[in-house]
Amino acid sequence: MVITGVLAGYDDPVSRRRLRRMKLAATGLLALAAGLFLLTFALPDNTATGYLRAAAEAGMVGGLADWFAVTALFRHPLGLPIPHTALVPKKKDDLATKLGEFVSGNFLTPDAVAERVRAADPVRKVGERLLEPATADAVGRELSRAIAAVVGTLDERLVSSMVLEHVRRDLDRRSYAREVGQLLTTAVQNRAQDPIIELSLPRLRAQIVANRDTVHRELSRFLDSLGVFARLWSTDRRVDKIIDRVIDLSFEIERVGRDHPLRRQFDEVLARLADGLANDPRAADGIDEVLRDIAANPAVESWLRDVVARYLGSARELLDNPTVSLEQQLGRFVQDLGRRVVTDDEFAAKLDRGLDQAVRYAVTHYADQVVALIRDQVARWPAAEAAEKIETAVGRDLQFIRINGTVVGALAGVVIYTVAVAAGHG
Repeated sequence: MVITGVLAGYDDPVSRRRLRRMKLAATGLLALAAGLFLLTFALPDNTATGYLRAAAEAGMVGGLADWFAVTALFRHPLGLPIPHTALVPKKKDDLATKLGEFVSGNFLTPDAVAERVRAADPVRKVGERLLEPATADAVGRELSRAIAAVVGTLDERLVSSMVLEHVRRDLDRRSYAREVGQLLTTAVQNRAQDPIIELSLPRLRAQIVANRDTVHRELSRFLDSLGVFARLWSTDRRVDKIIDRVIDLSFEIERVGRDHPLRRQFDEVLARLADGLANDPRAADGIDEVLRDIAANPAVESWLRDVVARYLGSARELLDNPTVSLEQQLGRFVQDLGRRVVTDDEFAAKLDRGLDQAVRYAVTHYADQVVALIRDQVARWPAAEAAEKIETAVGRDLQFIRINGTVVGALAGVVIYTVAVAAGHG
């Protein structure tokens, strides 16, 4: 990622032209030193000429040595297969691996990346952008399209199978009955059953009144099945009185409310049931076994598939005909999220902590992929192409080594010749 991105950025005509110019400058300076060296043989043989010859000779040697060193990195100098030359083409894979390891070991560390992310303060900046109406509307539109795309690709068979398979595996791992018992205990303590009873009583009474003949017939059959004495006792009049008493009792329960004895008994039954599910292993195991049998029934999978298909169909119908209000609602949600990020410091800090953990996790578990990415990318390049790309990226700076070698060599030649003159050997 690092090396491939850098090299791709430098592998362009402008970079190649700049490299050629620097090569010409370094070569021109070397040629100047060689020319001056030759020129000294046409000049009078005196001290000044000696200084010029020493500077030109040493500069030429330094420039040639550095030309050899720089060229040997990327190719064989003059095409000669000299040992330990053309290092980049030969060692490109090792170079890529070591560079990747260097980057992942020294730069892509959890602390370094997390610190850089914190300095950028992305959470607050994103929150500020989401506050902008235009941004919120755009995100709302894209969210609507993304949801439509996801829902459109869902298959009801796959979704229902995944849900049912998860439930089956979960039933084998833990007890649902105990969780149901705990939930039921909380519901009873909070009187969650009261609205259900108050809603059910009038409906139950209305059904009895509307279907009195059917209720009378079924109740008579039930009493007749209890034996000869019950059959003799259950006259039509007595059955009617039982039905009337049930209707009156429903009115009485409604009027008295939760203090009615039957209501209290019902609450006690629910509480005992919840306690049994939560604390009685045998009762819980029995319920769990029933739940496992239900989940294993093929008819349940068929029913669940139909339910999923209906809901997905409704969702697709809604999303295939998107309304402006849907996008607006999503846009308002996004804007509210941005407002909370900006105004709620605790919420923003929580998001920052979550982002920090996510960044550290990603770097810890995936930084090694950088090494593999660099290695694999460079491995696909031919040796000559890899050398050319790397030379284009860094070769311009390497030409300064050649220039410095020529200049420093010339200065060294002057110093050496000065010492020689001082020693009487000039």
